[in-house]
Amino acid sequence: MIVWETDNNFSLNKKKTLKKIERNIIQVSNFNRSILIGLILSDGHIEKRKNWNPRIQLEQSMKNFEYLWYVFNKFNIFNSNYPFSTKRILRNKIFFTLITKTRQLKCFNEFYDLFYYENKKIIKFELFNYINYISLAHWIMGDGSKKGKGLTLCTDSYTIKEIIILINILKIKFNIDSIIHYHISVSPYNKQNKKRVARIYINKNNLDKLKPFIIPYFVNSMLYKIN
Repeated sequence: MIVWETDNNFSLNKKKTLKKIERNIIQVSNFNRSILIGLILSDGHIEKRKNWNPRIQLEQSMKNFEYLWYVFNKFNIFNSNYPFSTKRILRNKIFFTLITKTRQLKCFNEFYDLFYYENKKIIKFELFNYINYISLAHWIMGDGSKKGKGLTLCTDSYTIKEIIILINILKIKFNIDSIIHYHISVSPYNKQNKKRVARIYINKNNLDKLKPFIIPYFVNSMLYKIN
């Protein structure tokens, strides 16, 4: 039993293949549940094929290796393989990224149902009951960007309605005031493809109020986003 945050090196990841009963008894600890919420809010993705259980995927640039490795180790109990690299071509330049994927597990259905509708990531009011400071730390590490002395959360893929839900969650649950800033986003594949997107901005005063609660969960290489 994993009650909170423990070293999961005893996990089943040494076995390539698990029996159905072994896969189905794996559960998500409270600590990993919190990380998962933050991951899926930001760079994490849930893959789900018809009649299959979901799996969690995280892709990061090579410069964010420390963060991806941290997540990989925290999710050790869910993994059967080590992270692997892949090549991306963006704006006619070659970039290498790292990807980690979990097993396809029944315990991830809860998160798929919370965040996805018809295979599209969405934000529901129910998120209020799941998110905490650990989740916020991972949301910021994934989608946060330093702007002046404040912080921008890149919510480009969400609708205005969903962004307003997130702003209300920040206010009601964490007493953090935030506003919407608009940004011109340029496609990484085509510089001519531009669109106006809405992002959440947290000013310095509110960020300073938040820092003591999220810094304990930050990977060192990501601290520049809030300092």
